[in-house]
Amino acid sequence: MSAVTPERILKDLAELWTGHGKSDDSGTLRACAMTLLIAADEEEEASVLGEMVIEVMHSHPSRAIVLRIRDGADAALDSRVTALCWKPFGRRQQICCEQVELRSSEGGLAELPRVVLGLIAPDLPVVLVCRSMHLFALHGFDPLLRLAGKVVVDSRRAERAVDAMELIARQRERGHVIDDLGWTAITEWREAIAAAFDEPEILAALPRVRHVRIAHGRGKPGAEAFYLGAWLMRGIGMQAGVEFTTGSEALPLERVELAGDGVSMSFTHVGGALQYRREGVACNLPFAVLSDWELVREELAIQGHDATFEAVLPGAIALAGG
Repeated sequence: MSAVTPERILKDLAELWTGHGKSDDSGTLRACAMTLLIAADEEEEASVLGEMVIEVMHSHPSRAIVLRIRDGADAALDSRVTALCWKPFGRRQQICCEQVELRSSEGGLAELPRVVLGLIAPDLPVVLVCRSMHLFALHGFDPLLRLAGKVVVDSRRAERAVDAMELIARQRERGHVIDDLGWTAITEWREAIAAAFDEPEILAALPRVRHVRIAHGRGKPGAEAFYLGAWLMRGIGMQAGVEFTTGSEALPLERVELAGDGVSMSFTHVGGALQYRREGVACNLPFAVLSDWELVREELAIQGHDATFEAVLPGAIALAGG
């Protein structure tokens, strides 16, 4: 087997497009707006990862570099190149992006940054999506973080939310721009609650809120619950803590209650809606639980620092007991 080098991979990509052009008489538009690095444990189901890549490509055409990392100390590195193509509705011309898949062991992580650096599309943003909190915590993973202008992780995939959030905070202190899909996942909750306080009467009652209760899925609260609790405390200015309770459904977030002197309101996830109840009057608000690829797509649309996330992260760590 010949050595895996950036030069060899780029040659394979050139040959791929040459062959693709000869076999396609309808025209092909090659699109690339960024380099999208995706790191995952090798045992993650390939079909799930593949679906995420192609769906994200529809709204953020990229050169995708997928890193599949396995356990072990060997230094073997394999590569494969493919074209990801689709036809927009009503058009004959295909839009195509390129994907490079690199397979390595944890012992071969030291070699990956050199190869990846040679594959980054020139003069375009670089975003790293890390699907594994285990990989994110490895010391050998740090050089890959330095290649990206933005890193997206998912604390929901960690065994302990507080460990994941503390690691995110440490990496942010080192100057990395780290965003968390656990935070992105509560966007609709935050928007619904914030919209309720657009009413002047409710906004005036905000200082009187004294108690927040968040019902989460079975087991311990996850990152979503801690992020939402910290965001509420920051917005309300509460000195009291937030109570976490176990809900009846296996949902990360099921219900949020705000109570105080003359204040009683709740938000409950029911089916495909969020039920908002205040003083016995209820209404249903549109609500969607986004898939992983939809959450990644949302994060890729955010430019620069998320100031609200930065402000909420320390409070979430404190609520989680960090």
